[in-house]
Amino acid sequence: MPTFRRVQDIDHEIGPDGALSLAVTSADVRLTATAGASARVRATFEIGAASDQEADEAFETLRLSVHAADGTLAVDEPDGHRGLGGAISRLLAGRTAELYGVEVEAPAGCRLEVRVVSSDVQASGFNGSQHVQSVSGDLRLIGAGGDLDIDSVSGDVSLRAIAPVSLTMNNVSGDLSAQAPTFEHLRIQSVSGDVSVDGELSAETPHAVDTVSGDFRLASGSGITVAVRGMSTDIHSALPHRLDGRADRRRLVLGDGAATVAFNSMSGDLAVTRSRQRPGPVEASVAPAAPAAPTADERSEILGALERGEIDVDEAMHRLGDRA
Repeated sequence: MPTFRRVQDIDHEIGPDGALSLAVTSADVRLTATAGASARVRATFEIGAASDQEADEAFETLRLSVHAADGTLAVDEPDGHRGLGGAISRLLAGRTAELYGVEVEAPAGCRLEVRVVSSDVQASGFNGSQHVQSVSGDLRLIGAGGDLDIDSVSGDVSLRAIAPVSLTMNNVSGDLSAQAPTFEHLRIQSVSGDVSVDGELSAETPHAVDTVSGDFRLASGSGITVAVRGMSTDIHSALPHRLDGRADRRRLVLGDGAATVAFNSMSGDLAVTRSRQRPGPVEASVAPAAPAAPTADERSEILGALERGEIDVDEAMHRLGDRA
């Protein structure tokens, strides 16, 4: 049976701080922030049919539902075609059809809500309120900022922010890697996935990371106090620190300890390292000073610390790289 491609275009002005909602199943989703006031959605369908006419008829039943109002746009799968039930009904009708992909352009500061199943999602450049619910799919947030609320089941999450963020996340069976200049608020709950956070932590609000069996890696250059609860939790720090307490209640203090993080885990470990984020741009007229090459004694000291377990491989490479 031949395959026909059909495209549905949706365009609605929501304003720079309007609301966009998208809910789809089994489709790759790409969202890109724009400077305009309109939200544009392009959905591409692959339809197995005997003829163009039959494909057109199928397309009319598959088109996404659109609910547009002043300042809002909601796009969803039509009744009867959502999820597994819709796929079964199409197969029983002797026709194969699927939503192949969805491309979205929307104002950077809009309120964004995305709900997907069996879909990979990439969102670039948004800095407003963002709520993403994902089941069985990976999520990438690039050039982000603002308030992020993420629920993820069976998928990895990658956040690369260029502005301060407040991150709330519930994660089941997937890893989280989050990088931002500043985390104004951090609240993460993970069952079996590892959590990696790189960025300054605000001292204005408390932060918390809970895991069942996932490790927590924190990379930061700010003063931090990490309150650790976990009987089987090992603690490693590549930075100068003070460790208080014993057994299942310990406190790791770095610098002035101004920012506070509570880490609770049944069997996950904590590792604190130096932030890998690059410094801000250098003035074009100012040439950065070339770092001095490490002396033989300095190299031996670094490698000796690595062998004794005082630092990890990443920290050793960092120190050698800084001096190379």
